[in-house]
Amino acid sequence: MNISEQNILTDLTKDDLIFHQIVFPLEGKKVSDLIDAVDKNSDSFVYYSKPFSDTEYLAIGKLFQIENSIENLLELDQLILNFRENVSAGDLIEGLPIFFGYVKFPSTVKEKMWTNFKEVFWFIPQFIIFNRENKLYCAQNFLSSSLQDDLNSKHTTESQKLIKDIAHLTLNKKSSATIEKISDIDFENWKKKVVKAVNEIKENKLQKIVLARKVDYKISGNFLWNDVFDKLNSEYPDCLNFLIKSHQDYFFGSSPELLGKFEKDFFRTEALAGSINRGSNEYEDSDLALLLSASKKNKKEHDIVIDHLRDNLQRHLIEIEIDETPLIKRLKNIQHLQTKISGRLKESPKYFQLINSIFPTPAICGIPTRQSLNELKTLEGFDRGLYSGIVGSFNLSGDAEFFVAIRSALVSENKLTAFAGCGIVEESNPVEEYTETDLKLQPIISLFSNED
Repeated sequence: MNISEQNILTDLTKDDLIFHQIVFPLEGKKVSDLIDAVDKNSDSFVYYSKPFSDTEYLAIGKLFQIENSIENLLELDQLILNFRENVSAGDLIEGLPIFFGYVKFPSTVKEKMWTNFKEVFWFIPQFIIFNRENKLYCAQNFLSSSLQDDLNSKHTTESQKLIKDIAHLTLNKKSSATIEKISDIDFENWKKKVVKAVNEIKENKLQKIVLARKVDYKISGNFLWNDVFDKLNSEYPDCLNFLIKSHQDYFFGSSPELLGKFEKDFFRTEALAGSINRGSNEYEDSDLALLLSASKKNKKEHDIVIDHLRDNLQRHLIEIEIDETPLIKRLKNIQHLQTKISGRLKESPKYFQLINSIFPTPAICGIPTRQSLNELKTLEGFDRGLYSGIVGSFNLSGDAEFFVAIRSALVSENKLTAFAGCGIVEESNPVEEYTETDLKLQPIISLFSNED
């Protein structure tokens, strides 16, 4: 029995709908151990992990969904409000997100490789597997007029048995997949693109633009998501490690970049721009961090992002606080300049009104935004799809978290397409920028036994 066979998308025109959850325990300790078993039994799911905060979610099936276009992103707030007005809240688990989903990057180029993913998609899952105090649980979501009927229904019992069976079947196997590069931009072509971008900046047509590489690999051998996320959760514990399955395509990654976190009447974001490699020891690490902090090129790239966020958040926030000096965010193989920004919301959260005002940021697109998007059509020439888009989750009580989907890749059949970008300003050097994209590809390609 497949979970997708049970998907019933609820119609909000029914009277007296109550949203509530039933919770039951599962075997195991890590949500990530269940990914491959769920993969075999479901056409769609979302996995999110933030190891530093001991948070893991596996959202399965669709109870209710919202689709839209990127151009109409602002409409999502009204659709969410309509849901709240038509549905009353019953028994809900504190701190658990309700909606999971994504928004694509607003590429002006469109390609078939992203056909299985919507432009904007948010859904309430049928089941949310989560961890609390080193134990696994499953929340089964309902939109109905009677909690008692749900508790006593045959469908509820069968659904819970299916999830328990899936958890019981979980095996701790290791992935033996290898990859072979089949296409990439050659350096001379890359150099021409960077030089052209720098010239556009010198002519004051742009302040900054972010250029990305798209690298295709053929996958061979046994590829297991359980093992992939064991590695990502271990090696990138302060990132959002994520996997989205839609039909038979998968988008996954390990994002260090917070786009926005809503906590009732409080909002947090960050500027994450400017990069350098890690050292072989603590002393070398510190020397490289000093070089990064002193770099005129990296500081300019970073300050452009701060200015964009400050200017666009003023209409939404009061008492905006911005770190005076950038911090150094260290990941396994790279270091970034990071400036934290926060403030109190002027009104009750309208998630996508605020997100729309800052996305895409100059850290992933460029500035001015519209001109940068137009230039990317010729300079990159490919559809970014979900790469550098948004992944996240939210509830209806003012809590939400959105990340920028970088350090990521698309898997379709036996092909892996990995993405990595870098910010171009007037001082940019093509060799250094190419090396930076190589560094940013590492979280993905290091998951395989060969790293070419």
